Order: sequence, then C-alpha cells, then structure tokens
Amino acid sequence: MSSNSWRLTSRRALLIIGLIVIVVVVAVFVIIYTSHKAEAVEYRREPVGTTSVPAFTRPVGTDQRNVASPSNGGRTFQSNTPGLYAGTPGQAPCNGQALITELQADPRKTAAWSQIQGIQSADLPNYVTQLSSVTLRSDTYVTSYGFRSGEVTWDGLVLQAGTAVFIDKRGTPVAKCNCGNPVKVTAPPQGAQTTFSGPSWSSFSSNSVTVVNRSSTVVKQITMVQINKDIVFVRGVGDGSDENSDDNILSRTEYPVNIAMGGVQGVIDLPPPPKVTPNPSDTETESPPTTEPPSESTPGTTESPSPTTPPESTTPPESTTPPESTTPPDETTPPPSEPPPSEQPPSEQPPSEQPSEQPPGQQPQQPQQPPGQPEQPQQPQPEQPQPQQPQPQQPQEQPPAS
Repeated sequence: MSSNSWRLTSRRALLIIGLIVIVVVVAVFVIIYTSHKAEAVEYRREPVGTTSVPAFTRPVGTDQRNVASPSNGGRTFQSNTPGLYAGTPGQAPCNGQALITELQADPRKTAAWSQIQGIQSADLPNYVTQLSSVTLRSDTYVTSYGFRSGEVTWDGLVLQAGTAVFIDKRGTPVAKCNCGNPVKVTAPPQGAQTTFSGPSWSSFSSNSVTVVNRSSTVVKQITMVQINKDIVFVRGVGDGSDENSDDNILSRTEYPVNIAMGGVQGVIDLPPPPKVTPNPSDTETESPPTTEPPSESTPGTTESPSPTTPPESTTPPESTTPPESTTPPDETTPPPSEPPPSEQPPSEQPPSEQPSEQPPGQQPQQPQQPPGQPEQPQQPQPEQPQPQQPQPQQPQEQPPAS
C-alpha cells in the first residue's frame, strides 16, 4: 500500500508542475501580446491653410479648400502614380523663387532647411528650381520640420486634402507651401495603433489617409488631374516657378491605363493602380532622420571643418619623416669612408677564413705570409689546398713534433 500511495502522490506532483508550466507560458504570451498591442503612434491633423509646426517661411503658396479626401485614398501609392496629385493646367499653387528668397534671408534657416533635404546650402537655389508644386488629392501622412529661435522641431502630421506641396524628381512631397516647412513621407509602423489629435474636418477618416511610397526611379513628368473637372494633364517635373506653360492636357485616347482614386472628384473612372506595400526603406525609415534636426542648428555648418580634421591628423606621419632623414645616419657614413679601416676589413677577412681553417692547419699559412705575396697565395691557395690541405698538413706537423 505504501508503494501505491507513493505513486499517487508522484502523479499529483507531476500534474501540479505541468499546470504551473502551462500557466507561466500563457502569462508570457499575454504579456508579449499586450506589450505590442500597447504601442501607439500619434499623428496631428493639420487642416489646409494652417500649420501646427513653427513655420520656416511666410506662405509661398496657396492651399485649395473644400477638397474631400476620397474613401479609396486610404492605401499606399507610388509617388509617380497617375492622378495622385491635383492641379490646374498652366498654374502652380506654389512659388519656388519666393521660397528661395525667404530661406536665403536667414543663413540659419538656409543651413537647417538644406540639411533636412540632404543638400548643401549653396545648392539650395538649384534644388528648389528642380521641384514642382502640386495639390494633395487625399489626406496624407508626413513628418513636418519647423524652425523657431534657431532650433529645428518636427512632428508627425496628416495633411488635409487640398494642401499645396512641392514634390521632387521622384514625385515625393518634400515641402509644405503655406509655411515653407520641409516634409518627408512616412507611415505608421506595422502593428502599431495610430491615434490622431488636433482639429478635424468633416471628411476625415483614419481609413482614408494615404501613404506615399517613394518611387525608385526618377520621373520627367507626372500625370495630374483637375479637381471637379474631367481633365487629366501632364506636368514636367522641375517647374519651381509660378507659371506652367508646358502643361499638356491629355485627350481621352491618351489617358493612362490606370489612375489613383478614379471615379471621384470629377476624375474619370479608370482602373486603380496595382496595390503597393509600404517600402520600409522609403517610408518608415524616413522617421529616423528626425533625430538629425537637433544637430541641424548653425553648428550643422561646422560639420564641414570636421572632415578637414583628418588631414590634420595626417600631419604627424609627416613629422615622422624627419626622423627617417635624420643626420645621424649621415654621420655614420664618414667612418666607413676612411681608407685605413677599409684596408683592415680585407685583412680581417683572411683571419675570418683562418679560424675556419685553423683545425686543419694554421702553420702552413704562416710560412706563406713572409714570401711577401699574401694576396696571391691567399686567394688561389685556400681554394686549392682546402681539399688537399688535410693530407700535407699532417706530415708538416710531424717535423715540429720531432
């Protein structure tokens, strides 16, 4: 009976241990799930005509009001997708020359704005003249950078449809026109809860906010639409001025095979473009550069001397060259140039040969030195007698022994 009772208690112990393990595993999964679930990213809504981030410049463009973001805009589009942006043929909502003038009025703003865009301050005019100005057709995620009291600030925003922006050669928004603030396209991290703050508008919906995915190729022209009108036209990229005489209105036979957010805002109903998944290297990684703004103050311009410091560090190796050309080695040269010591080394050579020949016989060499011809017998004789010396040396050693 005792053995049976021991078996029962051991089984109960195993069951209890198993239950404890299961509970611990479940608790760990719950903690991990809730921790990921708790992650949240906040975006501030920014209506047209306003700015929630300190402005870099005075307005250099005009937003278009009463543009409702279409419900089919809440997806990811390539930045060069036809119909992603709106405008009016022959007109531009932003003035690139005005932006250049505003920024160059303050060198600190020029340096900060250029650094955010990844260019040199001297390249600012050329960069801006290669931009184009368009109007957003849908609410769009961006990160906006502001400037106040010599410091750069930034915030994640949802720009309302109708906001005027500058786009670069890849069709990506890079600046907001009503405040001159640099912007970068971004997207909420996957799996994170997105929350919104700030003033809202009647057409806003978290499901209609567009993610712009930066195109991997440079485009020469972009296909745009005119809101509330069935007009599709092509605008060349790089028209930073306030006039666009090169806009080409397309006929129906020239329409693209697909168009973004078709069938709304007076746009012809064409098939939508293929779905695009956000590229982490082009969207989510745009937010890490937000760590740069703190260093984008005026000291940012001092980063140019920093690369010059390495050349300064190379000077020490140059200082090491004098030791290589030190005079001591030159002073050592005269001693070997003395003629008397030069005669001694050759005399030292036969003794160096003698110790090698001492065991076979040193005496036969001594009688050869008095004849007064040490040079001739020393050179030929040691070579020939070396194999023959051991035999004659033995009989010569016997007479002195006697």
